[in-house]
Amino acid sequence: MFKKVMTVAMLASTLTACKSTPPPAEVQLTNIPSVSYKMPLDQSIDISFNVYNTCVSSGDSGCVKYDSIKTAEASGDFLVERRVHNGTIGSGAVYTIKQSTERTPDANIVTYQPVKMTPYQQGFILPFAVPSIDIAAYLKNSQFKTKFEINSKYPSQSVKANFDRLMKKAYGRFRIYGSNSKLGLEDYYMTTVDGAAVVMLVESFPYRNGSKVVVNAIIETKKSNKNVIDVAEILKSVKAKVAEVVSA
Repeated sequence: MFKKVMTVAMLASTLTACKSTPPPAEVQLTNIPSVSYKMPLDQSIDISFNVYNTCVSSGDSGCVKYDSIKTAEASGDFLVERRVHNGTIGSGAVYTIKQSTERTPDANIVTYQPVKMTPYQQGFILPFAVPSIDIAAYLKNSQFKTKFEINSKYPSQSVKANFDRLMKKAYGRFRIYGSNSKLGLEDYYMTTVDGAAVVMLVESFPYRNGSKVVVNAIIETKKSNKNVIDVAEILKSVKAKVAEVVSA
């Protein structure tokens, strides 16, 4: 069963007590396509979207401009806020996205449909311009985790040698969505499958006459022209690629 994306931060526009300039008009998003995730029935998957708060301009006294994205849920809707601010006041746009789930014989289809954008500006003197975001592209770029095991007839040392030979080591700048920290990637491998990039921790242990390979993977969907992200198919592709390396 699909678990809803957890709130990672309250929207700044609902918390601030700063004075605001008259807000621009609310915009109805009638031409934005929906984005759907095809989820497996036999595995619970949590989808995470990219959130951050990054300094983009500094002065003598420190950071003077931040760029941030936050998410929240309200009355069953999924909210995405793109905001620029100086640490206290700023301007932003809150996107309201309707969520729906349809169960089919082979999957749960979770659909995100953007319906409106609500802009705001705080401060009367030279307020920040309202930032924009390609909300459909944003919804297509997500991360989710999976864990699985594969038995091998080969010893643990041989399995590790296969991964060292056939897969690249993960790069050090990989960041988990919802966190400002980066993975300690010394023991992680990276690969790609159709529609996604994969970073994985691979461990192998002696098991019977061979070994058991345990994989903890973080999968990041790539930007795509497709409006349906087939999570179930991506998971199958990841497992197949790992199995190919294990048995090489």
